Amino acid sequence: MKRVMMAAVAAMTLLATTPRTTLAVGYGNPQLLVETHWLAQHLNDWDLRIIDMRNSPEEYAAGHIPGAVYLAVNQVRLALKESGFALPPDYEIEERLGQLGITQETMVVVYDDQGGLNASRLFFTLEYAGHKKVALLNGGITKWITEARALSKTLPQVSKTVYQVHAETQRVAPAGWIAAHLGKPNLTLVDARSAAEFRGEDLRAKRGGHIPGAVNIEWTQNLAGGKTFKPADALLALYERAGVTKDKTIVSYCQTMHRGAVTYFTLRLLGYPDVRGYDRSWSEWGNDPTLPAQQ
Repeated sequence: MKRVMMAAVAAMTLLATTPRTTLAVGYGNPQLLVETHWLAQHLNDWDLRIIDMRNSPEEYAAGHIPGAVYLAVNQVRLALKESGFALPPDYEIEERLGQLGITQETMVVVYDDQGGLNASRLFFTLEYAGHKKVALLNGGITKWITEARALSKTLPQVSKTVYQVHAETQRVAPAGWIAAHLGKPNLTLVDARSAAEFRGEDLRAKRGGHIPGAVNIEWTQNLAGGKTFKPADALLALYERAGVTKDKTIVSYCQTMHRGAVTYFTLRLLGYPDVRGYDRSWSEWGNDPTLPAQQ
């Protein structure tokens, strides 16, 4: 019996320490991104939960990665009456993750078909919740289908769990915190919207423009061909040229922290140690005349 238990422990340790990616050259946190061939080999891992975050539940029903459960992006963000979205309260995050059969020990792999837009939003929520084992599928289901990999129409059986949030509040930068730190040399704001939004030409709030001092790196610049994440050296060069360096606190935002979540994920993938997301983003800032704006 002792020998069997030791073998089981050894097997679990091996699974826990197996590299989640082979893409890793240069990335500071390579475990945050997995490739399709890795996922295909690990579909039956005991600690794995795959989440499909495409916009259409009908597409999920028509065919998804085997074992994946469906989650709509609006189930991991709170729609606000005034405008935009915010992180849900902790109890709602706990309820949602518990319904998906996730515990703090579950390895979560998320995909969509939009270059990581929805998947990154869940990544941001999970980081706030203190979840340490989460990755995006590079290229999403688009790459999976292109490679003619297996799809399933079977709905997996999920046993509800009790999930406990260990809130990492430093992952979130509220408007008041940003306003109090504007102009400080150790703060960099990255606006993931389009150049037209950044300049105030594309108006999506009462005011156009951007948060003073922000740099504009549109979220699509993180991707090669709109699908997979660019190599680490290209991404580091992109951000460092704009003054986004690892010795600073970086805050990403967009209109609703959707595109900004891709930037948040990219910087975490690169190993930036202090990255925060402004979850209310320009939907709050641009509609509040007491907050400074720049064009």
